[in-house]
Amino acid sequence: MPCVLLTGANGFVAVTILKQLLDKGDTVVGTVRSESKTNYLREKFNTFVQSGNLHFAVVPDITVAGAFEDVLKAYQFDAVLHTSSPFYLTATDVQGEMLDPPIKGTTGILESVFKVAPAVKRIVITATFANIQSIPKGDWPGGIYTEEDWSPVILDDVSRNHPILGYVAGKLYAEKAAFDFVKEKKPNFSVTTLCPPMVFGPPEQELASLKNINQSNSDIYDVFNGTSEPRYGTWVWVDVRDLARAHIAAIDSPAAANQRYIISAGNYSPQAIADYIVEHYPERVAAKGVKRGNPGKLYPDTGVFSIDNSKSVRDLGITYNDFNSMMKDTLKKFEELEAQGK
Repeated sequence: MPCVLLTGANGFVAVTILKQLLDKGDTVVGTVRSESKTNYLREKFNTFVQSGNLHFAVVPDITVAGAFEDVLKAYQFDAVLHTSSPFYLTATDVQGEMLDPPIKGTTGILESVFKVAPAVKRIVITATFANIQSIPKGDWPGGIYTEEDWSPVILDDVSRNHPILGYVAGKLYAEKAAFDFVKEKKPNFSVTTLCPPMVFGPPEQELASLKNINQSNSDIYDVFNGTSEPRYGTWVWVDVRDLARAHIAAIDSPAAANQRYIISAGNYSPQAIADYIVEHYPERVAAKGVKRGNPGKLYPDTGVFSIDNSKSVRDLGITYNDFNSMMKDTLKKFEELEAQGK
């Protein structure tokens, strides 16, 4: 069976990918920043550790040149899934936290695979819909984003000092650098980039507390917990389980070679989060003082943009989960974690 390198294996998206890869029968080597980060994963996936299908490697700093070379030399990989990159809005060192990890981490792993891992045929990189969306266009009523669109954000003094713009610039320049690398070096491997928007769904990663949940899922939990009004991220979304399936499908899809994909189920409204909770959890709404927002008012009267996800459906065979199913499964998981004292 295939041997896959999964970077940032303890992250929200990565743990869901890991679960699906192992269930598929692949051998996986997951990288983490410290040995302690493997404890939860070793316990959660103990059967696969014992069978030899799951291994770990410590890569303390992905921005260091050659950071991945030791692990790439230790196994014969067929594919690399590069998910390792932070997303949070509280960064104080934008250059060090938001810009260097995606750009240096991406170019570094491409260089190392090119240098020491000739068996690798496909590298799949987790990019972001922010690389596609044009912030100046705003809601862009009636507009439809496709894979041909690129964010106009540039790497300048503003983005270097703004966490959100820094995140976008880092991911954008990393994605462009990946395609430039293939064009210039003509390696044995091809690259696929995936551009998801708001990623929701049941969290499988280690959580000391629900207060520390990943950024996107906090948009659901903070409403569920009564601590926030519905808040805008962007008008499109994807279930983390669909995003994981897209990563795995991209490994083997011939059509995905050196292509980028919008991975999204389509439109959603933050108000729909509150509306679902109010409808299905009336007792909790009363007990927690859940903020209802503007019930039933999903979108501005003028409308919002949408996306064309037909390329991902065609090339990767993705059938997207619906919003209500995601909400049902995610809130059930939140309740389970609360019952564990999280």
